[in-house]
Amino acid sequence: MARDADLDALRVLVQSHPIIDNHAHNLLTSAKASDYAKYPFESITSEAQGSALDEVQKTFPHHRAVTQLASLFGCDADWTSIKAVRERWVQKDYTGLVKKCLEGTHALLLDDLLAAADVETYTWHDQFTASKTKRIVRIEAVAAQILALLQQARPNDTLKTIDNFRTFRDTFKQRIQEAIDDPEVAGFKSVVCYRTGLDVNVPTSASADTFASDVAESFARTVQKGAPYRIADKPLNDWLVIFTLGLLREAKQSLKPAKPLQFHTGLGDSDINLVFANPAYLQPLITAYPEVDFVLLHSSYPYTREAGYLASVYPNVYLDLGEVFPMVSQDAEESIIRQSLEIAPTSRLLWSTDGHFHPETFWLANKQFRDTLETVLVDSVKKGTLTVSQAKEAAADIMFNNSNRLYNLKLPPATYTSATSLTVSGRSSIPDLDALSRSNPDLIVWMQWVDYTATVRLRMFPIREFIKIVKNQRRIGITLAVLDMLQDDILAPGGTAAGQFYMYPDLSSFRKNVALNSNSATVMNFWRDENGREMQGCPRTTLQKIVTKCGEDLGIQLTFGFEIEVVFLKPVTNSAGETDWAPLTTVHSWSNMTAETRRIEIYVEQFHAESAPGQFEFILPPSSPLSAVDTLIKARQTINHVAEKHGYRATLYPRPYPFAAGTASHAHFSISPTTHEESFLAGILEHFPAIVAFSLSQDISYARVAQGVWAGGEWVTWGTQNREAPIRKISPGHWELKSVDGLANMYFAMAALGAAGYLGVSAKLPLTHKDCLGKHKHPPLYYKFLFSLRSPLTRSSPVDASLLTAEQRSELGITTPIPKTLAQSLAALEADTALQKFLGPEFVKHYCRVKRAESEKLAAMPEDERRRWLVARY
Repeated sequence: MARDADLDALRVLVQSHPIIDNHAHNLLTSAKASDYAKYPFESITSEAQGSALDEVQKTFPHHRAVTQLASLFGCDADWTSIKAVRERWVQKDYTGLVKKCLEGTHALLLDDLLAAADVETYTWHDQFTASKTKRIVRIEAVAAQILALLQQARPNDTLKTIDNFRTFRDTFKQRIQEAIDDPEVAGFKSVVCYRTGLDVNVPTSASADTFASDVAESFARTVQKGAPYRIADKPLNDWLVIFTLGLLREAKQSLKPAKPLQFHTGLGDSDINLVFANPAYLQPLITAYPEVDFVLLHSSYPYTREAGYLASVYPNVYLDLGEVFPMVSQDAEESIIRQSLEIAPTSRLLWSTDGHFHPETFWLANKQFRDTLETVLVDSVKKGTLTVSQAKEAAADIMFNNSNRLYNLKLPPATYTSATSLTVSGRSSIPDLDALSRSNPDLIVWMQWVDYTATVRLRMFPIREFIKIVKNQRRIGITLAVLDMLQDDILAPGGTAAGQFYMYPDLSSFRKNVALNSNSATVMNFWRDENGREMQGCPRTTLQKIVTKCGEDLGIQLTFGFEIEVVFLKPVTNSAGETDWAPLTTVHSWSNMTAETRRIEIYVEQFHAESAPGQFEFILPPSSPLSAVDTLIKARQTINHVAEKHGYRATLYPRPYPFAAGTASHAHFSISPTTHEESFLAGILEHFPAIVAFSLSQDISYARVAQGVWAGGEWVTWGTQNREAPIRKISPGHWELKSVDGLANMYFAMAALGAAGYLGVSAKLPLTHKDCLGKHKHPPLYYKFLFSLRSPLTRSSPVDASLLTAEQRSELGITTPIPKTLAQSLAALEADTALQKFLGPEFVKHYCRVKRAESEKLAAMPEDERRRWLVARY
């Protein structure tokens, strides 16, 4: 069962993912936007015309539109109020109205031959979208234009002759070929459905002569009617379609960019023959031209199932889900989406508004489609038909990816979030960046990522430029050298500076830097390759993929929470005249508030003193994995910023003093349900030596792998409330990882932990390690002190495995020591092929190379210099 948080993430995606509107029309000019006599506003929810339009206000689609438009215009939910407020907006700021109505639209493909007058040019629409508007060429309109030009050129000619048809044919061929070669043209469209029906006659070799003769006569009848020319004679209309398909096939064979042919199908005004609007009539044509892609427009309503069948059995057929939004009722919209998904692949479904003339047609269509798609996909996940990941992929494909691929737009894949403000389950999920930019135009955004040395790196952008990045109007490339880079920017041996990855911000991690005297904010990022695909080795992607697999494959939901331990230091000058760091406090003990501590002018919400001088611990709340790690990084930065304000240093250095307890970053992790907790834990213990290559990621980290310091001990084991075990069990399905510190890239550490648990559950590993609690005749002196026991143990007590005999460890199933050096843990990682496969072999190779180079660099430093160097960075 999907968690509410996962369903919320799906809802956010559907409501915010940028769209490619694969079929729409030009908007009216501001001067004509209120010309309701010529362009009735009531037509935004109906195909009815003339007197039939008078009854539109009695329809379900209209009632729904009234309610929604009232929210758009901030007025009463009645038609008169809506038109009055709209009129004022049109007069005052028409472009502002259009911008509002096109929010979330990444690209428009416009059939700009619907109307020649009263509308803006297709390029005018570019100002409202992230990508340039492209044209869809309507072939019947091209033919009518040619006839009009021929008539002007030959005013005394009847145009009935065969010679004139040849001229017409040659000119039509030239125009279509020019459009095929024109990069501004994304595809073509036929309205043969409106004119003579979709039962297009496909000539055979035997009927070719008859077909040619019929076309010539049809041409003569068409021109005889005179201007304005409307091509509505079946043989000529069929010929236009057949001839265009032939040219598109030739273009494909000559390796020119493939451009599809759209067909109006289904729903239309009274000019249509509804029977012959069934796309099933196109089956012979689709079969005859397998090289050409067909797009069945307008959901083919009420023939959606027929269209879905065609899209499922013919690889060159796509079903567009447009126009019915907002032309039918809410129930009908949901039914149409469900019918389109019955058998058609989601890779064959496209989205369009069929928006035209009035900008509200775009706004209503997009709003209703997103709401309906969200309902259907969430319902499918709840029923178990789809996983959350599959539903997300389907939504992104329908709204963006399929059109991007089909029309050869070559747009970078869109991120799953936009600048739209969203509220999910009563909480703000995504910031309204446009509003933030207006209220705080000087805001600087830090786009952050964590590299393999756990160094937080960033690029900074003014908010206006960051919004462009979010809207995919620009991309930020980072050199692939970062995969092999040490803290001082030196590349590990074998590293290269060739290539780059791109940062895709996750707006759910957007936070203001409230602890700095700086007008700035941070956001974490995913890495994507040149084609926008997920990149192996991206820390956040690695963790998210593990979490998703646990949820989808095993039904296990992961939750993480972290403890931040830091040591506050004050700067001092040593005997060599160098800046060094000394304990901030001298009178200090665990959970004690001393006079020195009370004088520290640092405000935090909740914390307690730890054992080492100047050491404190801050507890963070549990959360979903990515959010928990994001919060950990942000909280550490905040603590650092506050400490710096007062001239102190807050360090994560694992062992600041050899005489005192070390500094960790204990991680709590839990699974739900707890059904497989033993196998999950068994997997972690099985792969633990490889896990610590990430959780104890520097040589100094292993100074804490020792007995008696409450740091997890020296053996791979677990124990209920045992702080001398690397895994402390707290409650069913809830554990604490103690073998981890602040030098780790926590995305990777927790990804390795989750991957190991997954491997344990999927292999149904038995838990051979017993709870590290025991009854022993002669308890160690350490435990005599710790628990004030004066006689042999008569009850179960926590046990430090390091102080047990080999026989006692064997009884508990404890057989594997925790690596004592980074070299040992990296070797364990390289030998763990199962874990490597999960995390990515190439990533593991890069990671090990970087960590060895880092280890070699640090080992060459004198101890005091190495300590100062690390304290300055962590």
